[in-house]
Amino acid sequence: MCSPGPGGAAVTVRVAHVVGSLDRGGAETVSLDICRAVPADEFAQTFVTLGGTEGSLAHLFRVAGAQVRQCPLRPARLFLPRLWHCLRTLRPDVVVAHVSLSSAVVLGVARVLGVPVRVARMWSEGDGRADRPGRRLRRAGLRLLLRQVSTDVVGVTEAALAFAGPRPGDRRYRVLYNSVDVARLAGADRAAARRRWGIAPETPVLLHLGRAAEAKNRPYLVELLRAARRIRPDSTLLLAGPGGVVDLTSVYPEFPEEPGIVLAGEVDEVTEVLAAADVFVLPSRREGLPGVVLEALALGLPVLASDLACLREVGAQVEGVTLLPLAAGPERWARVALDLAETSATQRHRIRRSLLGSPFVLPRAVAEWTRMWAR
Repeated sequence: MCSPGPGGAAVTVRVAHVVGSLDRGGAETVSLDICRAVPADEFAQTFVTLGGTEGSLAHLFRVAGAQVRQCPLRPARLFLPRLWHCLRTLRPDVVVAHVSLSSAVVLGVARVLGVPVRVARMWSEGDGRADRPGRRLRRAGLRLLLRQVSTDVVGVTEAALAFAGPRPGDRRYRVLYNSVDVARLAGADRAAARRRWGIAPETPVLLHLGRAAEAKNRPYLVELLRAARRIRPDSTLLLAGPGGVVDLTSVYPEFPEEPGIVLAGEVDEVTEVLAAADVFVLPSRREGLPGVVLEALALGLPVLASDLACLREVGAQVEGVTLLPLAAGPERWARVALDLAETSATQRHRIRRSLLGSPFVLPRAVAEWTRMWAR
């Protein structure tokens, strides 16, 4: 809701999000869903990108009513003055920093400028950096600064929140789960999706949707598919996501000719691939709370994923999540994946219903965010 101004008139709350970029990914999709759902006349949102480009989704944020501005991190020696000038120009009532522990630096500048609500959004249970003494010292310093400059620290899961180093009893630190816009996934058509990718109706389809990144562990999928085809020779891996396939060809040079692989690349609508699948597979080494898992569950698609703390949280609250350690090996993963591919229509309906009754739905997240921003 709008905050009351002088004389009781409604005043639009100005919210500045500081992000790396607005390229296609789970965090960006979740943020876009929320941006679309929040009335622009009540909350004026601006997304400030640090990565040197706006990102491929920037135009969709603008269509949703947000502004997009750049504040490049490079050259680093001039970053703090640039950020100070950017935030001073925007004059936000709220700053939400989405850049892991480095959010402390952003919120420190916001505090100096007198921004009343300063939120750190913790998206992952780690930063993907080597755990060296210098890195540990830097993390400790940023956690200390975060305690001093933030009004709220919200993690997408308990595991992500723990990375921020909360002290016992500090109520500023809490979980605010990622969410999925179920309405955005309406109209999924399995037969049409199969025709789109040239996949036969009875073929078991294992889907992976994710960017080409080390944390996603996509080379594991090649061994998984090979094991699945030894059990069921027509097994197919539908692979979608941005970033190309260099992460795969660097390990398996023959990957482009691998039988049973359908390369979808970057897709505009996830239903284009989710509707074609029988099971979603996610062999990641590290995650926050992957939005694509919530999207799969919202369509009743069973999920087979790495046994990570964040996914245990999802599995404790929504049916349809099966977790295996990577050490179980591709043969075990393949057997379980093919079993899940046989999930009945009744079971898929139960998965959908379970997701709809969970804390991972968009209206709940929007209510929590807007309450935080408007206080």
